[in-house]
Amino acid sequence: MDTDLALIARIKRRDASALAELYDRYGARVYSLACAILDEEMAAQEVTQDTFIKLWEHPESYRYDDSRFAAWLLMVARHLAIDHLRRERVRSGRTLSIDAMEFPEILDATHDVEARWRDLRHVLDGLPAEQRDVIVLAYYHGLSHSEIADALKLPLGTVKTRLRLGMEKLRQAIGD
Repeated sequence: MDTDLALIARIKRRDASALAELYDRYGARVYSLACAILDEEMAAQEVTQDTFIKLWEHPESYRYDDSRFAAWLLMVARHLAIDHLRRERVRSGRTLSIDAMEFPEILDATHDVEARWRDLRHVLDGLPAEQRDVIVLAYYHGLSHSEIADALKLPLGTVKTRLRLGMEKLRQAIGD
């Protein structure tokens, strides 16, 4: 079984089987995250496909070590999902209802990284509500700091402080 770095090197040489191996290894996590953000299966499938297409087209964009590949790939998926969410929000003219906000489930807890994702919900539940709310709005609903400030009717500085404090507590709880 090749390491992630070895598979990326093979992708750089246009070896499609390496991409298939990475998809088998990480596809469920990427899809789960996209589902959690988008709450729509078809859109999540599209984001999952786009994530791996982006890896295929630009494998050189990953420049870290083997241990950080999963986090990098999930960040790519998160950005693509949020871009999709924002496009849909603009196209439909919808606004986010803060009252309907929920923390999304992350599926497939079969590896240590996935177990950490699953445990993230419990850690988030332990945060003060004002910190948890801004984190969920920023990372799972794709709102900018200004949009969060408008939605919660708070000063921008307060939103940034709550986000920073909440993220520090998350890092302490689950480790960097």
